[in-house]
Amino acid sequence: MDKVILNRIELLGKIGVLEEEKRTAQRYWISIAIKADLKMAGRTDRLDETIDYGRVFEIAKTLMDGSDCDLIESYGEGLAEKILSTFLKAESVTIEVLKPDAPIEGSFDSVGIEITRTRND
Repeated sequence: MDKVILNRIELLGKIGVLEEEKRTAQRYWISIAIKADLKMAGRTDRLDETIDYGRVFEIAKTLMDGSDCDLIESYGEGLAEKILSTFLKAESVTIEVLKPDAPIEGSFDSVGIEITRTRND
């Protein structure tokens, strides 16, 4: 199956359980892989035959900007639902949300989640 991929979008948001996380914007790295049949886009060279990754980026950013959730799982779920409802060509979506500045003492690159949702979920 073909995929449209947005790799490691960096967004600022206020997702978190702690008051400090709600007050100060933190970095999030978002990766999105959308499975869809891209054959006609390749054959016709028409944007309306594919999934516009510019629109996907704007959806991810808009949801992050307006997010008031505590968990990155909630953000990921909302993003998956929005992508599947917006793009009828999308058969499934895998979303990774990484939080490089999580309030954890210790050395780490990032913490995060990865979810996969299909049109039938």
